[in-house]
Amino acid sequence: MILSYLTHKKWQFDSAGMKILATKSPVAYRDLVQGFQGKKQTIICSSDEYETLDINKVFDFVGDPLLSGDIMTKYMCHIIKSYVTNLDEKNRNKILTAFHNLESTLQDSLLLEDLPLEINFDEDLKKLLKMVGLHLDHKMLLEPYDIIEMVLKVHEICNLKIVPVICNVANYLDSQQLNELSKLVKQMNLVLILIEFTDQNFKFIPKNAEFYYIDEDLVDWY
Repeated sequence: MILSYLTHKKWQFDSAGMKILATKSPVAYRDLVQGFQGKKQTIICSSDEYETLDINKVFDFVGDPLLSGDIMTKYMCHIIKSYVTNLDEKNRNKILTAFHNLESTLQDSLLLEDLPLEINFDEDLKKLLKMVGLHLDHKMLLEPYDIIEMVLKVHEICNLKIVPVICNVANYLDSQQLNELSKLVKQMNLVLILIEFTDQNFKFIPKNAEFYYIDEDLVDWY
């Protein structure tokens, strides 16, 4: 994968791992964020064969892990799809039997009403899971590292095949956590892009992470 930011030197990501795009320029930071969001055409992405790729289909812009709201909500459709696809026949039948019993109980109780009421039972497990409000436990997603780790787990388990882009991670993680995160990304065989607003003396560059820096005068240091 090859990334181009305006007139700057290209970034080529040939392997899994953490890629840190750091800058001290407010202009560059804004351009990077809005480029990965697909709001501005400041970033061009292409394959190794120089075929242009759609930014919105290649990258998953997560944003700031604490300030971007409930960032896990958008993944629920992928989680439900993965769960239903991998559910074994025994448990699938047990779930459907339980819902059929519920349907029967509800239908019997409706007969007691002096109205022609009935219910429509749908065996679509995706709809059933949405109906019961399947969600991730928010109590387990209070720490920035836990949120980032969960995003990566969803990408791995659901095989999303897109690249998560997260901002301001260095504001929340210490050097040990950054190193652990870098190892985790490698183990999962994923690419993770971090966008950081910082000076050239970034507090810690994890082993195996790639670091690209643009200074306040928009000069490349990589």
